Amino acid sequence: MFEIVPSQWMKKYFEEIDFAFTDFQKATLAWNAPGKLRQEILDALEELSEETRDEILRRQINERLNYEKKTFEIFIYNQSGRYVYVVENMEYESCGFFVDYDRALKYAKKYMQTYELKCRINKQLIVAADEDEIVHNPWRGNPNLGFETEEYCAYEGDAVASVTLNMYGEIERVCSYELPEEEKIVDGYKVGRFEYHFIKMPCPLQAGTPVKDIRDGSYYILGEGEEEWNRYLDRIEEKEWYVDFSDIQMMCYGLTESGIWSHEHINPLYIEVEFPTYIEDDPKRQALRYATKALGDYLSHKSNGKEFCPDLVLKYARKYAEVCRKKSSSEKMLEEAKKPEDIML
Repeated sequence: MFEIVPSQWMKKYFEEIDFAFTDFQKATLAWNAPGKLRQEILDALEELSEETRDEILRRQINERLNYEKKTFEIFIYNQSGRYVYVVENMEYESCGFFVDYDRALKYAKKYMQTYELKCRINKQLIVAADEDEIVHNPWRGNPNLGFETEEYCAYEGDAVASVTLNMYGEIERVCSYELPEEEKIVDGYKVGRFEYHFIKMPCPLQAGTPVKDIRDGSYYILGEGEEEWNRYLDRIEEKEWYVDFSDIQMMCYGLTESGIWSHEHINPLYIEVEFPTYIEDDPKRQALRYATKALGDYLSHKSNGKEFCPDLVLKYARKYAEVCRKKSSSEKMLEEAKKPEDIML
């Protein structure tokens, strides 16, 4: 199995305090692992099912593996030509239409190599009769939060299934609505299933700590620390809130190019403790480093009931926005002009 704790910092901390995840929790982490191919995740689950002594988990994993196998088999099967496979880039622009999956995949690989853009392949129903205009509802609200969803709805052009590919044509993700009855077995909204199970874990990070999101390399400052994290976990138990995997999150602030520190919620398993690295001759990175240091110090002191240099936070956020501000083509023309004719259009 691949490493289920992506953050090296958190992994080391868990080892130091002798904290270990249960097999059930490992399955949850594997299923939600960022940056892994679909097959890598399925292989990890199969390996775990062979090793675990948790019979409930083994059953659930086998149900998931069987479901995933069936969804892909039916995805690539075009029943009597009732469907069309649409190659689409990640900007939702259609790039090609095909009667079979293999031909669509071949074209998608060529398209991605040519334009250096990722693709997905959507399986679209060809509406040929009145009965085709009533379909299984692809959108479903979480019943644990009080949402009720009709099982059927009017056709609105949504794909019955899709696969997302990486640049090598390997499958990252499969999304399918073709097997509604089988899907009920592996329903991720079921509290007792492993797919999106909430995991209670320790997190010793403190407010003001600079961190990097390992999924995309973005830098942040933690807006809250261990004390707030523990209170959050306690409230979940005391109030018996419904929570799932998406609720494993800490508030972080990321600096936008407009100079505003915008908050995000990130799983602590996906962050490394890291200050923005130095890049020579990169004024944007230098401005980010100054702004990150300023807000980090400010929030660190604030968490201890003190105020520390609020003016510096504003100063370096404004400086970062100034560095990021792109000049218009006219401004660049004026700046680079060598003679009057250069600014005469």
